[in-house]
Amino acid sequence: MKFIVEGAATEAPADTSLMRLLVRAQKIAKHVYADNAPTLEAIAREEGLNPSYATRLLRLTFLAPDIIAAITAGRQPPALTANNLMADTRLPLDWGEQRKALGFA
Repeated sequence: MKFIVEGAATEAPADTSLMRLLVRAQKIAKHVYADNAPTLEAIAREEGLNPSYATRLLRLTFLAPDIIAAITAGRQPPALTANNLMADTRLPLDWGEQRKALGFA
């Protein structure tokens, strides 16, 4: 039996590549913001990452909460892929500008 609720949107499963990026970003941030944290280069080396890539991951921790919620719910714009998200190295800090840049506006 299948219920069809008028006005309800069907949600796609979360994109695992995008989710993996968000989790890795939080893991890097946890190390960076810890007391007596090592340098980002040392953290990247410990995680087996290039320091530049670790920096780009860290920037993802500044995404607007609604963008993160949309990604975890599988409601991100179709053009927002893990590759596209990581390619944008100058993602604005302003949440409104982030929404525009990532196709949410």
